[in-house]
Amino acid sequence: MRIAWSLALLMLLAAGPAWAQSGKIAGTVTDALTGERLPGVNVLIEGTTQGTATNIDGEYVIIGVRPGTYTIVASYIGFANARKPDVLVSVDLTATVDFELREEVFEGEEIVVTAEVPVVRKDLTSSEARVTAETIEKLPVTELGQLLEVQAGITTRGGAIHVRGGRSSEVVYMVDGVPVSDSYDGSAAVQLENDGIQELQVISGTFNAEYGNAMSGVINIVSKEGRSDRFGGSAEFFAGSYAVSGSGGEEALLGIDADEFTSAGVPYRDIDPYSYLPVNATHFTNGSVSIEGPIIGNKLTIFALGRYFRNEGWLYGANIYNQDGTFGDSTLVPMNSFEKGSWQANLRYQLNNNIILNLSTLGSQSVGDSYGGGVRWVPSSQPTNYDGGFDVRLKMTHLLSAKTFYTLNVGTFFRRAESYVFEDPFDDRYNDFFLNQPDSVEVQPGVFQEVPAGGFFYARGGTSLGQFERTTRSYLIKGDLSTQLGRNHLIKTGFQAKVDNLFFEAYQLQAEIDPVSGNPVTPFQTAIPDRNSSRFNSFEDVSPITINAYIQDKMEFENFIVNAGLRLDYFDARAEVPADSSDPNIFNPLKLTNRFFDTNGDGIITDDEERDDNRLSIEDREAYWWREVDPKIQLSPRLGVAYPITEQGVIHFSYGLFFQIPTLNNLFDNFGYKVPALSGNYGPFGNPDLDAQKTTMYEIGFKQGFGDYLLDLTAYYRDVRDWVSTSVPIRTALPGINYVVFTNRDYANTRGVTLTFSKKYTGNFGFDFNYTFQVVEGSNSNPADEFFSLLGNGQPTLALLPLNWDQRHRIAGAVYTGGSDWGGSLRFRAGTGFPYTPSFPQAALVGSDVVPEFPSNSRRLPQTAEFDINVYKEFDLGAVRPRVFVDILNLLDTRNVQGVYGDSGRPDVTINQRQSAADPGFFVRPEFYSEPRRIQLGVQVRF
Repeated sequence: MRIAWSLALLMLLAAGPAWAQSGKIAGTVTDALTGERLPGVNVLIEGTTQGTATNIDGEYVIIGVRPGTYTIVASYIGFANARKPDVLVSVDLTATVDFELREEVFEGEEIVVTAEVPVVRKDLTSSEARVTAETIEKLPVTELGQLLEVQAGITTRGGAIHVRGGRSSEVVYMVDGVPVSDSYDGSAAVQLENDGIQELQVISGTFNAEYGNAMSGVINIVSKEGRSDRFGGSAEFFAGSYAVSGSGGEEALLGIDADEFTSAGVPYRDIDPYSYLPVNATHFTNGSVSIEGPIIGNKLTIFALGRYFRNEGWLYGANIYNQDGTFGDSTLVPMNSFEKGSWQANLRYQLNNNIILNLSTLGSQSVGDSYGGGVRWVPSSQPTNYDGGFDVRLKMTHLLSAKTFYTLNVGTFFRRAESYVFEDPFDDRYNDFFLNQPDSVEVQPGVFQEVPAGGFFYARGGTSLGQFERTTRSYLIKGDLSTQLGRNHLIKTGFQAKVDNLFFEAYQLQAEIDPVSGNPVTPFQTAIPDRNSSRFNSFEDVSPITINAYIQDKMEFENFIVNAGLRLDYFDARAEVPADSSDPNIFNPLKLTNRFFDTNGDGIITDDEERDDNRLSIEDREAYWWREVDPKIQLSPRLGVAYPITEQGVIHFSYGLFFQIPTLNNLFDNFGYKVPALSGNYGPFGNPDLDAQKTTMYEIGFKQGFGDYLLDLTAYYRDVRDWVSTSVPIRTALPGINYVVFTNRDYANTRGVTLTFSKKYTGNFGFDFNYTFQVVEGSNSNPADEFFSLLGNGQPTLALLPLNWDQRHRIAGAVYTGGSDWGGSLRFRAGTGFPYTPSFPQAALVGSDVVPEFPSNSRRLPQTAEFDINVYKEFDLGAVRPRVFVDILNLLDTRNVQGVYGDSGRPDVTINQRQSAADPGFFVRPEFYSEPRRIQLGVQVRF
C-alpha cells in the first residue's frame, strides 16, 4: 500500500531540476532608421534547429538553450541579415540579444555585431558563482575541489567542502540535472573531470525551488557535448615532483641522529617535516585523452574523456618492522599514495528537429592507502581503501516550440567502497600483534627486542584487523516542463523519484576460539564475529524512496525580476524501529518475556518457564518486535527578487525554507540495535524515524558594474534547526545499560558577508577576488559529538560554540593574463585559523571529572596562505597546437598548519616531549601541515 501511495503521489505531482541545465535568449528587433519594432523577424541559433520569430511588438524568446557560446542570426525580408557571435548562454539566466536591422543595400548583405557579455546579470536573485570551460583552462587546477575552494562563502577543512557554514553533507552535487551525491553520506561519489566541464555553477545563496535535499549549497555541473561541425579532441600528460628544502625529516622518520637535530632540548624540533620527500620526476603522473565530434553527420555526436592519475603521496613512514615484528629494510615508504582512473562519455542523437536524446555516463575507480601516525614504523599494517562508482543517464529533450519544452531523465547510480589489509579475511598473514602485544619480538634469529608499552611509541608489528564494505545503488526518474507565458513569465515544473538500495558490512576480525578449550587457536587464526553480535555492524536490502516536486515562476519585468517557487518533498525510509525502546536488541533481549514463552499468560516468566526448550526464536520475536516509521513530508517556499537600480547596478533579496533528509548512514548505521547485556553506554545507533533537517536562509546583495569591473556585496543569515545529533541516554530494562540513537536535536546558525571584486577578461588581463567574513556557531560539529562527550563524562552542550570549520576571515581568487599563444595565472587562498579545543594533560592527574578551563573550540590555529601559478606557451604546428605548461602548487612551499597539540597550540611542541618516554621522532607530525610545494610539467595537444 505504501508503494502504491508513493506511485500515486508521483503521478499527481507535476515537478525536478533538469531545466537547471539550460538558459534563455530573449530580446527585441527594431528598425535601425526609425526605431520601430519589427514583427515576424526570424531569429535563429546558428548551428542548431532552435529559433523563433518576433511577435507583433518585435519581441522574441527562445528557451531550453544549452549553456555555451553561440551565434544568433536575425533575418527579415528587405533588411540586411544581422549576426551576433559569441553570445554566452548560462544555466538559469537570460541572455539579452537585441538587434537593429538596416535596410538591405546590396543583395546578401550581412551586418556582424560583436556581442558583449554583460558584467552584471540583472536576473540573478541569489548568490552564485559560475566558472566556464575557458576559465578552467587558464587555472592551475586538476581537481573539482580546487575550483570550489576559491569561491566566496566556501571553506575547506580536511578535504571537506563547507558552503556558508553548513556541514559538508548539506551540499548536493549535480551533473546535467541529475544528483550524483551518494545518499549514504552525502559525498560526491562520482564527479566530472575539469576537462569535461562546460560550466560549473556554485549556488551558495537561497537556491530556487527546483533544487532540493540540500541546505547550504548546490554544485551544479554542465558536462560537455560533442561538436557537430568537426571532429577533434585533446591529449594531455604531466608529471612532477615535490620540491622542498631543509633537512632532518628522514632522520626523524628513522629515529636516528637525534642529537644532531635537537633544539632547546627537544629532538627534531626545528627540522623540515617534509624534507624526507625525494626529488622524483614521476612522483605523480597524469594522463588524459578526450575526443569529440560527429559520428553520423550532425545527428549523432560524441564527447568522451578518460583520465589516469597517480600520486605516490607526501606522508611517509619507514619500513623498520615487518608485520610479524621482525626487522624490515628501513626504506622510506609512502603512506597516503593515491591512484585513480576515471571516464566520461556523452552521446547526443538528434532524432528530429524537435527531439534530442542524450546517453551519458561517468565513473571512476580509485585506490589509496590509509595513513596512521602511530604505525609509521610498520607502514604495511594499515588498510588500503578502494572506491569506485558510475552513473548512467538517458535524457530526452522534446522542443514543443521556441517557448515550450520538456525533458525526461532516467538514470542509475552505483558506488562500492571497501577497506582492508588483505581481501581474504582468513589470510594467514593476519596476526594478533595489536590484540595481544608481546613483551618482546625476535627481530633476528636469536635476537630479541623489548616492545615498549605506552602512548608515545610506534607499533613494532601487526596488521589492522578491520574489514569494511558498503554499496549504494540508486534508480532515478525525473521529468520537467518549461514554458514561457508571454514576455514576463517563465514557468518551470517537474517531478523526481528515486529509490536507493544500500548494503553495509563492517567488523573487526577476532581470534578463532577452540571449541573444546575455549582458548584462542594457536597459532593465531582469524574469525569473523557472529553476525548477530554487537561486533558485527551490517544492514542490507535497505531501500528508502524519495519523491519531490516543485513549481517555479521566473517573472521578468523591465524594473524588477522575481523568482517564486514552492517545493514538496516526500521521504519514506521503508524501515522499522523497536516497538519497545527499553529492550531493543532482538538477537539478545534483556527482558525474560522476550526470551521465553509465557505459557500461562500471567505476564511473568517463572522458573519453570525459563527452559531451553521454551525459548523464543528470532522468528517468534519478529512478529511483534518492530514498528514501522511514518513517511516524512515537507513543503518549502522560495522567493527571490532582483531590482535593477542603474544600467549596471542591481539589488537582490532572497528567502527560502530548505529541508534535507539526513544522510542514510544516520538512519541505518549499527542497524539492529545490538545493545550488549553488559553495563555501559552504547551507540550511536541509526534512527530511520529521523525528521528532515531544516534551514531558514535570508540574503540581501548589491552588484555594481564599472565597465569591465564588477563589485558584489552580499550579506546572509542561516538558521539551522533539527540538525542531527545523538539522543539523551535511553535506559534499558536492566540498570546500567543505556544506549543512544541519532535524533534531531542540534542547532546552528551562520552570519556572514561576502565581497567580490572582479574584472572581465579583456585586454589579455582579468581577475577574481573575493573576501568572506562569517561566524559559524552551533551545538555540535558532528552528529556523534554529543555521544563521545557522554563517554568522556562530558556535560551536554548548552551553548553555541564555533564549529570545526568556522573560519572568520578568508580571501581567495585568481589573476589571469596572456596573449594569443601564451598565458599564465595565479590562484591564491588565505584565511584566519580554524578553531581547536585545548587539552589539559594535568587534569588526568587529578581525575577525569576535572572540568577544563576552556570550552570546545576556544582556541585558533595559525592563519594560512597558499599560492599556485600556471604558465603556458602554445606552438602552431598547423593542424595541431601543442601547449607546454608548468604548474607550481604551493609556490612558496608554505607549511600551513592543519593541526596542533592541544596542550601547546603548536604543531611541533608538546608538554609530553619533556615529561614522557617516547620513540625518537614520535612527536614530529607531517600530517599537521598542508601538502608541500609541488611542481608539474606537462604538454597538451589539441586537434
